Amino acid sequence: MTHTTGTNTCPTWCIALHLDGDTLHHGASIELPVMRRPSPGERLFRPELSATPMTLELVAHQETGEPAPWIAVLHEGAAVLDLTTLSADHLAAALLALAADARR
Repeated sequence: MTHTTGTNTCPTWCIALHLDGDTLHHGASIELPVMRRPSPGERLFRPELSATPMTLELVAHQETGEPAPWIAVLHEGAAVLDLTTLSADHLAAALLALAADARR
């Protein structure tokens, strides 16, 4: 499915305005608060620290002309991972399975 935004035909999930020749489609981002394990340096100076919060940002994006969208995982605006949609599905399933096993 597509719709027209600015001068481009866009995927239905695209929220970009495409001003000034912008060719990047992107969807609304999802902020995901998570708890991460502290680094060895953090644990050295704060051994009582068991977990620290961080926020990841998830967003679908696709350059005009690319055959398929990508799922970006960002931290503080920098890309950590840029996955195909199939790889994102596999990662999600693997994380669910690992979390379930770890809770047993």
